[in-house]
Amino acid sequence: MRNNNCILNLLKVIDLLQKNSTTGCSLELGCDRPYLGPSSTMICYNTRPISLYKKDGSLFQVANYSVFRVEKVENDCVVLQALSGTSPNFVATGEMVTISANCFCVIRCFPDTSITCL
Repeated sequence: MRNNNCILNLLKVIDLLQKNSTTGCSLELGCDRPYLGPSSTMICYNTRPISLYKKDGSLFQVANYSVFRVEKVENDCVVLQALSGTSPNFVATGEMVTISANCFCVIRCFPDTSITCL
């Protein structure tokens, strides 16, 4: 059966970009731009922070955190790390959660940033 989950596919792209964040940067905009960071003349970032919205339209939160870093995607399961702070100054919390990408219908991307990964 073919996977048509656009949220899952986008999370896979973000995961891959973060794992390969030492490649160049791009001026393209949007969640699916092919590189992390704002331009080829700047240091590239290692994180594309995201928020997810459930099918009922409510913001997904874990322990009062609503911004996350994709850590791993396997099948339709996604491991997220909660981020604290505000854009672009997010900080990794070390708090992880595993979700099913099928539970979400909206993804919001924040500007790329660099965080210290735990």
